[in-house]
Amino acid sequence: MANPYSILNVRPEAGDEEIRRCYLEAVHRFPPEHCPEQFVSIRQAYETIKDEGARLEFLLFDVSQGESIDELIEEERCRTTPKRAGLAALLSLLGETR
Repeated sequence: MANPYSILNVRPEAGDEEIRRCYLEAVHRFPPEHCPEQFVSIRQAYETIKDEGARLEFLLFDVSQGESIDELIEEERCRTTPKRAGLAALLSLLGETR
């Protein structure tokens, strides 16, 4: 997937309301009945960054690599260093909020 921020024409530091406004503008420009391919791409971009949890997940992991967050959480749980254990705890918390 391309960068969801560029697809929606929104700044990376934008908040939920601004992202939603840009999403609705994009849907208005590319309605699903006339531009189905663009609409799918817009919808996927919005789902990727629609709220703070989704944006955090996007920033932590490169979703284009095909690994699910659950696989990455399990991989981090298997590591033993204190820094890795802290990251695993953060990832676990993130997984519980989804």
